[in-house]
Amino acid sequence: MTLELVSKVWKIASLFGKVTPGALIWKNNLVIFITEDGVQFQTSVAGITNLKWPFLRMGMGFDAVINGEKYKFSFAKPNASAPEIEIVKGNPYPSVVFAGQYFDDVSSLRDIKENKLTTKKWKEILTEKN
Repeated sequence: MTLELVSKVWKIASLFGKVTPGALIWKNNLVIFITEDGVQFQTSVAGITNLKWPFLRMGMGFDAVINGEKYKFSFAKPNASAPEIEIVKGNPYPSVVFAGQYFDDVSSLRDIKENKLTTKKWKEILTEKN
């Protein structure tokens, strides 16, 4: 039986920097980050170090060093102007497709409960294996 978790996630470059939407996948004990441009990284959970769950993201995101590079992720849409994506099933991994950018979007408020559940699942995966 293959265990798999596929979640929308936004990579945050900096406080005022670019936000890149994508899919964070846990499959066969690997963590994979995919954007519109394809696979950005693929690593074992043990390859994720310096894991932190910042209070400023209301606990719905994490910072980590992955393959020697610093990453900041949010499972909640970080701001109303952040791009939105659709995750399309594919083999072996899904694809990420740009779905729009809405400056008056309040979906992040509507999705808080779901985002907290997603974060809880990822926290269990990343902290249990590290």
